[in-house]
Amino acid sequence: MLDNYKIGNQIFVLRKEKGLTGEKLAELLGVSGQAVSKWENGKNLPETAILPELAHILGISIDALLMPQELVILDAKYSCGESYIVVTDVLNRAVENNSLQFTAKCPIGGHSVEGPAVFVLTVKYQTPKGIYYTFVPQGETLKLNIDSIGVTANDFEIIGAYYGTASSYRDCMDRIKHVAYFKWNEIPASAFPSRPGADELEFLTLVYLNAEGIHVVSCMENETLAYKGTSLYLKDTSTCILPGIAPLVFDEIPCTWVGAIHAALKYMGETYTYEQIYGMSGACFRASFCDIWDWSATDALVTYSYDMPLYDALGYEPVWANRLEKEARKAERERIVSDIRNGKPVVAINLRITHEWGVITGYKENGNVLLCRTYYDDTQEYPEADNWPFLICHFGDRKEKPSDSEIFTASLRAFTESFEMRSDGGYFQGAQAYEKWIEGLQNDSLWDERSSEGDIARRFDVNLWTLFHLIDARRCAAAYLEANLHPEMAQSYQNISERMNELKEAIRLRTLGDSWRAKQVEFLKWVLREEKELCRKVKGVVESPRPPFSKGGKEAISRPPC
Repeated sequence: MLDNYKIGNQIFVLRKEKGLTGEKLAELLGVSGQAVSKWENGKNLPETAILPELAHILGISIDALLMPQELVILDAKYSCGESYIVVTDVLNRAVENNSLQFTAKCPIGGHSVEGPAVFVLTVKYQTPKGIYYTFVPQGETLKLNIDSIGVTANDFEIIGAYYGTASSYRDCMDRIKHVAYFKWNEIPASAFPSRPGADELEFLTLVYLNAEGIHVVSCMENETLAYKGTSLYLKDTSTCILPGIAPLVFDEIPCTWVGAIHAALKYMGETYTYEQIYGMSGACFRASFCDIWDWSATDALVTYSYDMPLYDALGYEPVWANRLEKEARKAERERIVSDIRNGKPVVAINLRITHEWGVITGYKENGNVLLCRTYYDDTQEYPEADNWPFLICHFGDRKEKPSDSEIFTASLRAFTESFEMRSDGGYFQGAQAYEKWIEGLQNDSLWDERSSEGDIARRFDVNLWTLFHLIDARRCAAAYLEANLHPEMAQSYQNISERMNELKEAIRLRTLGDSWRAKQVEFLKWVLREEKELCRKVKGVVESPRPPFSKGGKEAISRPPC
């Protein structure tokens, strides 16, 4: 015998679950709102002719509509978060004697959905005890009866987590508890462990509850899920920008390599000063010169790998990408994107305008557009990089730092090794750089009518530029030595820096007239004698069988002059 009140209550519950008003249901069926009200109050039953359409709208079979069971499936979806099929009617038809046993796998009721991520069957159901939610991942069997008590909707709770692929996955709710403990404001899939033998792309799939019900969301292994109120959504990672990286200004931090590293480290919360970084690398003791009078000689890495002692001192393993061919750039672009998303700026050279170091500060279009901070920015906003950098350095894994005394000794060793280097190329280092510089100043053919005015002007500017960088380097050397309790050496470098600055200004203002080259030659010979003596004193302290940095790790930059 049909029970009008049970049938009416079921129509009411299912209508509400579908988000329909009584008037809307009446409109869809072509009946009056009063008729629907009478059904739901148990006063009348729907006419036989409209039962098929009513059952279809409510997602239930005619038999289940007219003979209500105490276990009712209110909503069921088979979903990976991105793709899903609604299977409410299929599960309701599978209920027998107020029990359900259903395996979550496709096809379901003649429908299929495919995807590489883990699928989950989520169910909202009603028993005499209340309305509950439950779920099972693909391949597992859902079992329900009128005594089954699932979970209820609340503000927010992650109740299921799986990592892997549709063909192979693992439960990772233990990792979710770890995430919850640290109160992360987003959940990167990279924080979840990959299987040792996984070669294919893996996915993180989460099941969560909020006041609206049960939900499934997933993301690829290189993507991130973020919170939005009491919901989770796939974070848009096509663009990521690291805000507030300090501007780079020649007048304040002339060495572009050290300046770029300083800006990147400062963003990452490191407290090193520009002078400290310059000192720890040993580059503050350097001298370099290009015999065709090119500005690029002032780059700190053109002849000697000062990066090796510096990254050792900082406690980072550097990861270099040097002159990549186009077929290798995709993997490097992905590494840049990964670093930026993990809050690590990337240092690179030749990002804009000319061959100077800068910082990659963000990206757009999934890394196809790089944003940067360089010495040529005309705005506080990050400009887009004009060029693919020919040399890129990442802050790699952290490693144990040497002691302060070991760091200081390594920087002095870099000084002695680079000062005594001999080069056959266009770039000269240390004592040889001073010698070639002096030769160039003494070569009258480079400065008289045998050279064009343009060539002479270029050499004059390069000369001032080289002096400018040496002044800053020696100032930093003095500060570094003073901080490491070597006041006598510090005073020597401070004296060199100050006297060199006086000479530079006199040359720049042309107060020395035609005698400026002779005055500078005399000065450089004095500096060479001073630094040879300093090198001799330091060498006895740092003598070691350890090979020079320029012959280990990354080789010094090899490039044609600008």
